[in-house]
Amino acid sequence: MAFRNAKEAKIGGKFLAFGDTSTGKSLFALTFPKVACIDSETGVAHYEGKDIKLNNGNTYNNLVLVDNTSDLDELENDLDLFLAGEYDDKIETLSIDSETKFYGTMQVGAQEVEENRARRKGGNEDDANISQRSWGRIKILNLKLQQAKIDLSSKGIHVVSIAQAVDERDKKGENVIGVKPDMHKSVKFDYDTTLEFYTEEINGETHYYAKVLKDRTNVTKRGDIIENPCYDIWKPYFDKMNGLATNETSYKKDIKSSTDSMCDEAIKVESLVSEWKDMMKQLKDDKNMDAISKINTLLKEKKFDIKKLELHSLADITELVDFTKLQL
Repeated sequence: MAFRNAKEAKIGGKFLAFGDTSTGKSLFALTFPKVACIDSETGVAHYEGKDIKLNNGNTYNNLVLVDNTSDLDELENDLDLFLAGEYDDKIETLSIDSETKFYGTMQVGAQEVEENRARRKGGNEDDANISQRSWGRIKILNLKLQQAKIDLSSKGIHVVSIAQAVDERDKKGENVIGVKPDMHKSVKFDYDTTLEFYTEEINGETHYYAKVLKDRTNVTKRGDIIENPCYDIWKPYFDKMNGLATNETSYKKDIKSSTDSMCDEAIKVESLVSEWKDMMKQLKDDKNMDAISKINTLLKEKKFDIKKLELHSLADITELVDFTKLQL
């Protein structure tokens, strides 16, 4: 894609709302216009078909569509439908409630992959932990989903992600230094506005607040404390864009192309590593110590990590396999 002329365009806001349970995060999302909610925790079921009244005295009933799922494939399918224009003029906001649940699903899936691998190799599945390779796949999946949200924003659709809060610790993991959203660390930077939700009990009444951690719209400032946070605060900012054209992006397609290429290379690397291990077993069975010594010299020169061969580049593994073949 070539450069285009810079111009003002209509965009949707990307909001991240995180905090403890019952701090008003879901209610905040439902104050946005024409909301479709991907509900992974049946949290919004309490508000379907009902008016929502905040402590600011305003009443909202903006929930239009609900998909109760925590399935990653269905999440991606929902995003694809939005990007394909399935809900154009019907929905103005997509709420994902919660990102924490989907992140947990990713980790469970990765753990099952490692346990299955341990069983195939005759190991103890209880000792299997998520490998660096699996964490890499989780990161790629999160990146794909985040790029889809950016594409939705470029279509003028608001995205509101809900996440639970978890303790943030220092580098040694010894002291709690604050709280952070319980989601993959790579995705939180792509939101325009990040709000930390909390409550306070005052004279026997619960008051709902959000602390602004980031706001690219400049409607609020970092450190601002908002009582009864709702879309009304940002509505004038986005209303000014009504009538403007959108600059639709294709980040999700771009990342899919890139990740498909990466996955193809990963599959080739795994296959070559398996082939190399079979050849090494043959050399050991043949007691060809001279060949093994030459291969070990190459491994040392090239700084190969035998325990993590799958993490080396395709070119390096190909060189190792070709060299080993010459020793047979």
